[in-house]
Amino acid sequence: RQMSNIDKLRQLVEDLSLRDHDLIQKVQHFDILEHVFLTSPRPMAIMAEDWKYLLVNELFAELYGFENPNDMVGKRHYELFLKIPERPIDEINSKLNNEGSWQGVIKCPHKSGQDFISKITLKKVDGKDVLLCTCEVVKDN
Repeated sequence: RQMSNIDKLRQLVEDLSLRDHDLIQKVQHFDILEHVFLTSPRPMAIMAEDWKYLLVNELFAELYGFENPNDMVGKRHYELFLKIPERPIDEINSKLNNEGSWQGVIKCPHKSGQDFISKITLKKVDGKDVLLCTCEVVKDN
């Protein structure tokens, strides 16, 4: 059975419990889960395994220079910036498949053309076809 995006988000939040929000473990209603994700104090996105953004919170969108998070949804990162990723996708996929997560400090593109350095964490959700992506700015260039 194909899971809907709502089911994927619900399962993702249940699986990861968004470590910063223990309350989420007790909450089952999707609207509240979505609200917590979208208003998280951390830049976060949920991506399909084909690297398309499924859900992006405002902080994540702002970090990359977008006013509206929906402008990123349904697109792959390299489609938004027309740049080849700094790290080979095969390298990242290999680590995700073998270890379930990947973390690295990389140069990230901004819509304005001004790059920034960010610590990116990707976590593969067990048994699901989604990735949780979090970002932490290390420094602006």
